[in-house]
Amino acid sequence: MTLIQISSKNEKSVTDTHEPISKRNFTIKKNDVNIWLVDPTYTQQQISSEAMPNAIGGIATFTEYSLKLKNKIRLFKYPEKLAVALENEGIPDIIGFSNYMWNCELSLALARRIKEYAADTIVVMGGPNYPVTSDEQEDFLRKHPEIDFYVTGEGELAFTNLVATLINADMKKNNLKEDLPSVHYIRADDKVSISSTIERLKDLTEIPSAYTTGKMDEFFDGKLLPVIQTTRGCPFACTFCVEGTQYYNKVYRTNLEKIEAELDYIGSKMADVRKKGGRNDLWLVDSNFGMYNQDLDTCKAIANCQKKYGWPEYIQCDTGKNNKAKVLDAARLVKGAMRLSGSVQSLDPEVLKNIKRSNIAPDALMQLAMEAAEVDTDSRSEIILALPGETLKSHFDTIHTVINAGFNHVNTYQLMLLPGTEVSSPESRKQFGMKTRYRVLPRCFGYYQVLNRQIKAAEIEEICVSTNTLSFEDYVSSRKMHLLIHLFHNDGLFGSVLKLIKSLKLSVFRWLELLYTENLEGNTNELFSSFEKETRGELWMNQGELRPTIQEPGVIDRYIGGELGYNLLFVYKAIAMKKYMVDLKMLARKTLHKLLIENNFASPDYLNLADSILEFDTASTQNLFHDIDTNTSLVVDYNIPKFLDAQTLQSPDQYKFDKQMTVNFILDEEQKDILKRHLDIYGDTDLGVSRILTKVFVKKILRKPINDSQLASLKIK
Repeated sequence: MTLIQISSKNEKSVTDTHEPISKRNFTIKKNDVNIWLVDPTYTQQQISSEAMPNAIGGIATFTEYSLKLKNKIRLFKYPEKLAVALENEGIPDIIGFSNYMWNCELSLALARRIKEYAADTIVVMGGPNYPVTSDEQEDFLRKHPEIDFYVTGEGELAFTNLVATLINADMKKNNLKEDLPSVHYIRADDKVSISSTIERLKDLTEIPSAYTTGKMDEFFDGKLLPVIQTTRGCPFACTFCVEGTQYYNKVYRTNLEKIEAELDYIGSKMADVRKKGGRNDLWLVDSNFGMYNQDLDTCKAIANCQKKYGWPEYIQCDTGKNNKAKVLDAARLVKGAMRLSGSVQSLDPEVLKNIKRSNIAPDALMQLAMEAAEVDTDSRSEIILALPGETLKSHFDTIHTVINAGFNHVNTYQLMLLPGTEVSSPESRKQFGMKTRYRVLPRCFGYYQVLNRQIKAAEIEEICVSTNTLSFEDYVSSRKMHLLIHLFHNDGLFGSVLKLIKSLKLSVFRWLELLYTENLEGNTNELFSSFEKETRGELWMNQGELRPTIQEPGVIDRYIGGELGYNLLFVYKAIAMKKYMVDLKMLARKTLHKLLIENNFASPDYLNLADSILEFDTASTQNLFHDIDTNTSLVVDYNIPKFLDAQTLQSPDQYKFDKQMTVNFILDEEQKDILKRHLDIYGDTDLGVSRILTKVFVKKILRKPINDSQLASLKIK
């Protein structure tokens, strides 16, 4: 692959993209160009995309450095701030928008309004949410004349070359006649230019840090999450993932010196953010973090930041699919702050073959869950419903294996058909008989006043709800099981019950099966019936009906107000934790007794111990999101902390007190700090609590037991 340049004399020259920045000679006529890059997020209900705009930050620094455009590129995240800048400062020469599944329609709406107001402004878009076939790419460009150029693949070099070309063409799109690598556009003669993709950067250190150069300073506002990337690419070829394409098959990284400098810079900023009540976490966006030797060096640098700045307390990342021993070593280095992911998606051999994931070792993923407990970290597995070839039985079999392996959190997803993925191709849809429906993406909707006109936008996702091996009713049944997993298995809400089941060498999944088949009554029946009704009701047959509905008066307000368009699993979990824990306890008791009885643990001693454990777990979840300074208390017959600390299960009478004890359940100061900061950010509504549940290691914010005498001593202090 070569890179075409245009010099000030309009003479073509060629530069090999393998050369580093220092050896690339971009020649431009002038350097007073005004460029803005926007990674927009919806903000009116909550901030939908909380990541700091580090991706466009890297494109900005790379372009500025390569073209010697010192501080000529501005970054935007919030649409409100962009609107103010457009109003007060005028329209830039070039404005670029990111395109992800969570902001595509917002970016297009903003671009459309700018084009209406200033037709000569050059509008560029880039990002993975873009078709892969040339016919579909041309269709996208013709449907969206507000987009002058679309940058595909990695953006730094392609965008830099596009900017240089535009400057030397006097900012006139119609002056461009040639193809530009990784840049798609409709030419002046109405022919489409679909060029080949530019080669990737093989050393990410070539991208000057958007953090240490100060580009990201304004985004340390306590609401946004700092993001770093130490590697790009993925060696796996999963058909449902954009990085499963051959273009991203090789993994390239940045050097340790840059990583350490970025982490230290971010840590110093985040220490100030936390003092003001802001967040205290980090997102590592590598596809397989912890799988490589160099990742251990990154974790050592993070550990230094933990000592120096008290940051990060929680690390969101996708850990490596193989080399689990290294992944666990990485988690130990950061004191369990790193979320360990064992993303199996399915364990059925035929399904794995269909999604080109058979080269990942499921046994190694299962081993991760068992060893993660040693690190006391958040271990998560991911399972996708309705993958090609999946049946209800094979889906439940995967859940069975993952649950019994011991992951403390199992995330269940529906299969999204993303542009740019193999699974969304017409061939794949036909081969597997995939039927899809549409719905509005949670939190991704809003309206904004831009250049004296209101724009409305909402993101629409396409999900698979049936295949030639999975019916729609199977889909709905699976969703019920998913909610049961979130309520009774994930996050340690019934962690003591799970320990009892495992200590007796019984199947946790069997308990979930009993919950799944139990005849629901009263409030629990109301909860699950409402969930099923909304599961069916959130789906639209086609986009043609949904899109105009979104634009109708008052509809976006209903989404913003929480009446429509939320994440059902997490919102219903939030509702259950706030209002139905006693009802869930009674359902758990009935089914837990059935599990014990069918496995010959039917004596009153075991049943009474189980009841005491259930009371203990329920007390641990009380008042987590309101009245957090108010302690809860419980009169108990059994020493449940002794049971939890024991390596092996003793007979129930060994845990029974001589007389009843009163146990108080408190939140310590660290727990209160975490809760108060997150409640300040997200609020205590059902929607707010649902977001908190995705942002913290919930097990670590559950109330801790303490007896009366200990509580009195705390008060004395």
